[in-house]
Formats: sequence, C-alpha cells, structure tokens
Amino acid sequence: MENSFGIFFVYSVTFYFIIMKNLFFSIFLVFSFINVNAQADTTSQFQKVTGFSHPESVVMDSRNKVIYVSNIGEKEEGDGFISRVSLDGEVLDQKWVTGLNDPKGLLLINNVLWVTDNTDLVYININEGKIEERIPVEDASFLNDITVGVNGVIYISDTGKSSIYIREPSGKISEWLKTEELEFPNGLLAVGKNLYVAAWGGEGPGNVLRIEIDSKTIEKITKRGIGNLDGIQQINDEQFYISDWASGKIYMVDLKGEVTEVLTSEKSAGDILFNTQANQLVIPMNHQNEVWWYNLE
Repeated sequence: MENSFGIFFVYSVTFYFIIMKNLFFSIFLVFSFINVNAQADTTSQFQKVTGFSHPESVVMDSRNKVIYVSNIGEKEEGDGFISRVSLDGEVLDQKWVTGLNDPKGLLLINNVLWVTDNTDLVYININEGKIEERIPVEDASFLNDITVGVNGVIYISDTGKSSIYIREPSGKISEWLKTEELEFPNGLLAVGKNLYVAAWGGEGPGNVLRIEIDSKTIEKITKRGIGNLDGIQQINDEQFYISDWASGKIYMVDLKGEVTEVLTSEKSAGDILFNTQANQLVIPMNHQNEVWWYNLE
C-alpha cells in the first residue's frame, strides 16, 4: 500500500527545491526519480463521442470499417451491450448486441467477436449481430482482457485472481498461469513467442510484464511500477502504448523499460485502440460515458 506520509514528505522536499533552486532543474529531478520521460505535446484531441454506458474496451474491424465498443452498463444484470461506431466516430448502432452483463475485453477473429463478460466467455457472430454461445469459465473471478497467439490459443486475464486462462483451438478452457508475480493482470497482448501484460498492480503500481509462453517465465519490463494499467497496444517491434486507468495517462514503453508520457486524458481511461492506419488513439472513458479520439502527429 502507498505510504501517505512518505508521499507527503517527498512532495514537500520537491517543493522546497523548486523554491530554492532552478525550477527546471527540480522538475528534471522529479521526472528522473519516477523514471518517466516527458514528451513534447505531439497529440491533439480529435473528438469526444457520447452515448455510451461505462465503455471499457474498443477493437477495430478493418474489413467492415467499424469499431466495436463494450459497454458495462449500470450494474443491472443483462444491461451490458456492444456498440458499433464508424472509424471516424459516428455511432452507427448504440446497442448492436445486448443481453450482456459487464462486457470488458474484445477480440475479433474473422467473423467472431469474443467478449469477456464477468465469468463467461461470449461468442458473437458479427455477421448476424447476435450472441451464439455463452461459455462459463470454471472458477473465474473477474475476466478482463483477451488476446490470441500465433498458435490460435486465446489468452484471458483474470484480474481478480491474478491469473491467466487459455482457450485452446479445441475449445478447452483452463487456468494457464496463476501467481501474484502477474501483479493482477489487466491488458494482454500476444506477440510471437511472448505474452505482454499491462498489470493493474497489487501492493504497488502495476508494471508492464513479458511472459515467455513456452516456459511461462515472467519478466518485468518496467521496474518501478507505473499505475493501474489497463490497455496495451503494439506500436512496432520495440514499443507499446499503455493506458493507466487511474491517472488517464497514455505511455509509450519500450522493451528496455523506458517510459515516455504521450498524453493525459482523465481518470478511467480503459482498454485503448491504436489505429495504425489513421495514426490515432481511441480511448474508452469509463466514468465519462464517452470514447475519445486523439490524432498522433
């Protein structure tokens, strides 16, 4: 847990140096301490799209030129839904698929949209726009993000249990890895032989982790913790965009662990989308009931 007295002391000392020393030098010291690099503002907010109900995740369907948005709803059973939105932000169908509970992670494979919904894995046929199957995941607590590996295995984070489940191509679902070393995983992204994790954090802020899939070896890419991490998107072979739900900050993290702040939205930035074609970030804002678009320059 955070030590509030310690935090107060650090901020007091920092404020003293700002007064007594050169302002810019003090800011440099602070940013060096937390291991986050400041980046010149190279983003601009394109638009805020309203009409959602606690949106959590966004995924792009390039073939149909739409974005799917998961909406958790208002805590009533069955009031969760999926929205269809155009690539430039026009809401095409607010309640495209209904009857979900608390839908979170989204994964599109061909004509199937997989959705994590509390302790279920839901299969949606996007051609029909309807739920085909709801699969209970045994002993699951809080299913969150979802990704697929090169071998067709689907990986699902369970943030409540600090574990990861898998669905094999055969359809078998099992708990693949459970340990507090996962720091209560939230965002997942499978890339080649590795599974990357944006961790929510347990006793401290969450890190970006790398799991070697064959050995299940866990490595911290970042070392000091960043925040309550949510979404993770690949930029290139060496870099990722990461969202911090608690602060609303979007970071760029490289494989050496260097963390660079890209932009600040607001608290509750969820599971982000990096649209490589338009060079845009799309951020579901859970508390604001909006989805925000940012142009990257």
